[in-house]
Amino acid sequence: MSLIGTIQQSAGALQAAQIGLQVVGNNIANANTPGYIRQQLEQASASAVRDGGLIKGLGVRTTGIVQNVDKALIERMYRAKSALDGAEALQQAYSQLEEITTDLDNSGLSQQLSLFNNSLHELSAQPADRALREFVVLQGETLASNIRRTRESVLERRELWDGELANMTSKINHLSSRIADLNIQIAGIEGGGLIQSDATGLRDQRYRDLEELSGILNINVQEQTSGTVSVFIGGDYLINSGNYRDVYTAYNEKLKGTEVRIVETDSPLQAKEGVLVATMKARDEVFGSFVDTIDSMATGLIRSFNELHSQGQGRRGFSELTGFSRTEPVVPLSRAELPWSPKNGTFDINVVDDAGELVSTHRINVQMLDQISDSTVSSIVADIDAIPGLQASVTSDGRVNISSESPVARFTFGEDTSGFLAAAGINSFFTGKDAGNMGINSQLLEDSDYLAISAGGIGVDTEVLNQLVDLVDTPLDTLDGRTVRETYEDTVASLGQQISLQQNATIGLKDFHATLQSQHLAITGVNIDEESIRMIAYQRCFQASSRVIAAASEMLELLVAL
Repeated sequence: MSLIGTIQQSAGALQAAQIGLQVVGNNIANANTPGYIRQQLEQASASAVRDGGLIKGLGVRTTGIVQNVDKALIERMYRAKSALDGAEALQQAYSQLEEITTDLDNSGLSQQLSLFNNSLHELSAQPADRALREFVVLQGETLASNIRRTRESVLERRELWDGELANMTSKINHLSSRIADLNIQIAGIEGGGLIQSDATGLRDQRYRDLEELSGILNINVQEQTSGTVSVFIGGDYLINSGNYRDVYTAYNEKLKGTEVRIVETDSPLQAKEGVLVATMKARDEVFGSFVDTIDSMATGLIRSFNELHSQGQGRRGFSELTGFSRTEPVVPLSRAELPWSPKNGTFDINVVDDAGELVSTHRINVQMLDQISDSTVSSIVADIDAIPGLQASVTSDGRVNISSESPVARFTFGEDTSGFLAAAGINSFFTGKDAGNMGINSQLLEDSDYLAISAGGIGVDTEVLNQLVDLVDTPLDTLDGRTVRETYEDTVASLGQQISLQQNATIGLKDFHATLQSQHLAITGVNIDEESIRMIAYQRCFQASSRVIAAASEMLELLVAL
């Protein structure tokens, strides 16, 4: 090799050292840049040449500037972030539900059930006390109001979480669009994989966007030889090179909420983890299940209380009464849209005078045998209308109305083995069919003398009242053998367990994600001490190459001077 070749060889070394210093300088400059991935200069020996019996090297050549990254580790981080962000979202949902159901200030439903039951106990000791009767009605109204308010608060939270799906859809579309654009830019700069260097700044941004997307959805990222990435959700692709699929939210009647679907295929997005899935779980399993439970509890309380109250008598009879249940009057009772279906049996209507003395008793049959001759609301109303001194009809909105034909005659109700009176909302204590519309009979609010206490007649006994006492602590078939209080307290206790389990799961996932992040930063992060060592190495290489060039130049000058 000639002296000129030596100079060219060392010039290549100078150029490599310069590029190396630029890479080191860029790393140091971005040492505190979030998401920056450390770069390194890739170098290789230049091809050797044969000179006589010798094979001589031609120095160094730079092959590329690449990111120092473990792609398999990043994939694990994406999965860990999906699980962690989803767990944190669920923990937040459970905490919100806990705030609603807390009973620390004695204003929760458990305390309200106790206060209502205590008022019944006090009345049973002094059944003639009008103030105590009014107190029972007011406590019942307070209980119903608290049940409604609790349900409404939970539903408000559920709707807020459901509304978050629309925001996430917009975010998914925004990130997908940006990643697809970055794919195009990266492929263009890197020459479709022909250039050995990485488009580092663009790749940094893409890694950040993919990480943010992985928090919303569990994604499967596959990098192509062109430098682009494809992103899959389940079996569907979301991003493929420069193309991406938009998603949108649509109402699902079965879910009673929105779901995220792919526009192109109109199929649900098959996500398994992430904030999106956690949001749907919070809506359906956290808040939705609680609403179902409180509805079931309220229905059990309404039905059991009304079935006893409806066949009792207060301190006076009715001159007119309208049930609260709206029905389909001309179809069999099983399809009459009653809050619950009556059963085969009978109920009694008593005609009494203005002083409450019994005039006559009439038994109404309720046939529920799944036959064409089964009773309808209209047929039962016709039977009541046939009683001397009474008239009955179905109002325009489908409610049963009964009235006395004489200003001195009244009516009460007796034994009901069919449950029709409670189902139709006749002589009831509570109104409504679940926690959403639970209330108190307006006639009781106007006059507590209608509070049913006796089973044998007006002022005869307190049999009905005695059965109503502690009803909230009586096992009910409609609640699978559990009591009203037990149903609610079991739900609250289960909520506490779920919160504890979710907190532990979140802590574990947070530690695991932090471990992966530490491993990732150990590879991708900029260590100033290491960069300083590299800087000195490149500096010494530059200096040595300069000395070689200087020596070769001096020798060349001597040869020229000869």
